[in-house]
Amino acid sequence: MDVPDGLTPLRLDGQACGWLADEWRERVLQPPSPFVALDGAVTLAPDLARLEARSDALADWAGRARRRWPLLGWREERCLVHAADRPAFLIERALLRPLGLLLRSVQATALRSGPDGPQLWVAHRSHDKPVEPGRLDALVGGGIAGYDDAWPTLLRECAEEAGIPEALARQARPAGDLELCYLTHCDGLPVLHRERVALFELELPPAFEPRCADGEHQAILPMSPAEVLESIEAGRWTREGAQAALDLIARRGWLAPPA
Repeated sequence: MDVPDGLTPLRLDGQACGWLADEWRERVLQPPSPFVALDGAVTLAPDLARLEARSDALADWAGRARRRWPLLGWREERCLVHAADRPAFLIERALLRPLGLLLRSVQATALRSGPDGPQLWVAHRSHDKPVEPGRLDALVGGGIAGYDDAWPTLLRECAEEAGIPEALARQARPAGDLELCYLTHCDGLPVLHRERVALFELELPPAFEPRCADGEHQAILPMSPAEVLESIEAGRWTREGAQAALDLIARRGWLAPPA
């Protein structure tokens, strides 16, 4: 991933695993903190050498951070962060963006075939979502928490978000990976969003209709490839959802994606 200039690296085991804008660099170094400044970077205190100790210290710090600053999207859900290709620590998901840490996630673009041609099942995100509320998105998506991997996360999210039973969800096929890295804002401050999305394609039976099961979506809409492309051009989609939909449309040869 190409990281924008001007950010402070968060290093562990000699490798950058995150990047901080100036405002969050100042925040993480405010005592009491498990973070220290070292050689132009930020790192965890030297005595925090084991995954368990790092995770516990970061959980304590995250609780203090939540009381000091607004952290939208707090989930009580810890994600596993790697450094130097090894598990480094667990941290509350709401802090991944502020620290520029990588979110591992899954996403399934769902489709059906019918007498009027192919359609994609499109999720209309709830307006209460802390990230990209109200936008159109792939039908199923979610972050990989803890020590999970992509497949069980996909099966769980299919059931929780769209009411898709496991027998159908298991028909999903891998469709590659998507890497995202861009500057955005969280609670009014610049942050770096980094995400690695494991993409899946899921063809659902014509008679099956997904349903909004957990409040993540306000609606689920069937859209033709032409309608999907039009709404993407209008800027109504999330970045990852749009890319996944474009990839599927191109892969199926339905319509050429816009240049």
